[in-house]
Amino acid sequence: MKKYLAILLFGLITTPVFAQDEYQVEMKNGSSINNTTWQYGYKGIVELGYQVGVGDYGMDRLKLDAIIGHQISPYFSLGLGTGFRYYFDAEALVVPLLADFRADFTDNCVSPYLSLGLGYSFDTTNDITGIGILLSPAMGVRFRLPNKSVIHIGVGYEMQKMPFYTYSYYDGYQEFTKNSGAMSIVIGIHR
Repeated sequence: MKKYLAILLFGLITTPVFAQDEYQVEMKNGSSINNTTWQYGYKGIVELGYQVGVGDYGMDRLKLDAIIGHQISPYFSLGLGTGFRYYFDAEALVVPLLADFRADFTDNCVSPYLSLGLGYSFDTTNDITGIGILLSPAMGVRFRLPNKSVIHIGVGYEMQKMPFYTYSYYDGYQEFTKNSGAMSIVIGIHR
């Protein structure tokens, strides 16, 4: 099963998605407006990051996301994606399915942005089991390149609800659920 999951993840990451380069709006008086400064339509995002655990249950992890989205306006996009989180302390591989919301503050070549990832994660270490809700807000700066690609660099926080275990000589293993938090540094590219 892990092999099929890895093949699916690789396919999503390497699938090219091309955005529309231009659009034209027809006005009631017969005139039209052309805009080539922003890309309207579908876009693909690949994002790589390192996350440093914070709080009592925080753990360091490596992050990779692949998102297929739709640019609704010059300032807002929505998308769906997947990826993985590798938890170094637990030696666990977690796969989230998430919705991605992004907002750009300007339509310039350099613009600050906000993003929010919201989803549910599955542990694939031993067997595929659902572990909990994922919340990942971030902010940063995006840079439009001459070839119409965009690079973004950001910082954020990620909260993953997940099970933890304690051991007692009398009670054996006890499972409890806590939020595992981490500060993120991310870099990504989209087109």
